[in-house]
Amino acid sequence: MSIGNGNINAIFTETMVLGDANMPCLALNYSLKGQANESPKVRKSKATMTIDADGASESKLELLVSIKRYDETGSALADETYTIAGAAAKVDWAGTAPDYTASALTLKDAIDLLNEIPGMQAFALHAPHSASLNSGFFIDLAETDIPIQPAKYLECLYRDVSDYVIDTDKNVAFMRVGLPEVRDAGSMRLVGLNAIVTGATGGKVRLYRDDIREFSNEYSATYATEQANKQMYVDETLTDTVLTEYVDKDILNAMTIQGPVILAISASDLTACTARLAVIQDNV
Repeated sequence: MSIGNGNINAIFTETMVLGDANMPCLALNYSLKGQANESPKVRKSKATMTIDADGASESKLELLVSIKRYDETGSALADETYTIAGAAAKVDWAGTAPDYTASALTLKDAIDLLNEIPGMQAFALHAPHSASLNSGFFIDLAETDIPIQPAKYLECLYRDVSDYVIDTDKNVAFMRVGLPEVRDAGSMRLVGLNAIVTGATGGKVRLYRDDIREFSNEYSATYATEQANKQMYVDETLTDTVLTEYVDKDILNAMTIQGPVILAISASDLTACTARLAVIQDNV
């Protein structure tokens, strides 16, 4: 969504498509501003991200941030590296310069750790903050430059949607929506929600609030248990094959919701999903 939409009654339609190349989980950018205790003999030029879906840590996800460095003569120094491994619990940064390591159970853990790297800014995209990183069910990313602020963010960390499951056995499509940006908590009116899917066994359509400021730092491997603590706006049984309207309201009768919200569509045999969420800015 864009900042400054101009017309508070404009209807915004956001589209979610299930697929390995769709709906990244993480956004990143990097600042070259001066940092505390930095050496005048070391110049940092840029940061990169590399994602290894089955890294050295027991075939679990690894996120590697590398900071490129040069001395006062322009000769390259060893990269400053920060490695986050998927694990059963969060472990804070440790190590000796220039190499540091940490562990993360959830997407929230990884975001907190990334934001502790000097100059880094990270936030969640299309996954809940409780999404588990304790697996190898992601897509590799070759070393990629992280945009320098105030440029756009690097959108990364895609899931292998055929293998990444919730509630033990359910494939899932996620989309985060907020106003004016996906991470923001602006109020919206929910005008419409429809979806067409292939595979709906045990399926659910859920729309719920997922604000990082309200995250409890508790994670449950059981999706239903984790959802019990959320502000739920839509909780419907999923319908297979045909395009189904789960919410269809006019502007005057639309429910007011507060973002950011996650749309989650899941089923044990879900293989395809296209969903559209229509909202307007709440002007009350």
